[in-house]
Amino acid sequence: MATKQGICKNCGSLIMVDSNDELCECVFCDCVFPATEAIEIFNNPDGIEFPNLPQPKREAKAVRHTVTPVFDNAVEKAVKVDKATTSKEKKVEKLFEISPDDIKTPKRVKRIVYTVTAACIALIIGISLPITLIRSSHYKKIYKQMPTCIAAGELTVDTTADDGYTTGFKISGTGNNKVSMVSSTEVDKAKVLKAYESFCAIRGEEYGYESSDTAHYYKGVVLTVYAPNGRFTIEGNNNGASEDLVEIYVPEKESEESTEK
Repeated sequence: MATKQGICKNCGSLIMVDSNDELCECVFCDCVFPATEAIEIFNNPDGIEFPNLPQPKREAKAVRHTVTPVFDNAVEKAVKVDKATTSKEKKVEKLFEISPDDIKTPKRVKRIVYTVTAACIALIIGISLPITLIRSSHYKKIYKQMPTCIAAGELTVDTTADDGYTTGFKISGTGNNKVSMVSSTEVDKAKVLKAYESFCAIRGEEYGYESSDTAHYYKGVVLTVYAPNGRFTIEGNNNGASEDLVEIYVPEKESEESTEK
């Protein structure tokens, strides 16, 4: 018997091979294969990949092809084998590992997802588009009557437009229920209330609200006037509107001492 060193072609372990025996057997993974192949891999392990596949169970009475292990120069060969297997970037297939490619969404599920998504988008557009168009239609008609509102409050507001935007006032809110104005002259609560009443009347007529329906006619409708003598804000409620609801904010003036500093 000529004992030689070999390498298992399945798991890459060092094994002892009887060169006179046609077959050899790995004591680590039970792989049985030609002895000449194990010796050849030992002598030239470059580029060899070891799949490490499970081996079929052998019967107890089956002929064994193992020899007493001898480890001459084993460390040097082990390092050589390790470099040969790790220097390659190829991935060895793992039997029990699931990759993302193995899990694919069925076409039927994809169609359902796409259909539901498209339906949701269409629903959102179907709801928001009419609301936007209705608001825009009301806005244009209220906008044209704003000079009447400004005149009612005897306010000095610039109504000239620049690129479609008026310089002195702005209407906002989903229900065109908020208006801001800039007056170049001083105002008081009475003037602000008159302008507010006029705006509520214009808006109420456009939306079809009666003055008795205070929840829609007044509540939530806000008018803000910026004037040299302060900022005046009024918001109606279920009881209507009055001067008592006009809030005034007057910025603090710097004292002469702070100005001198």
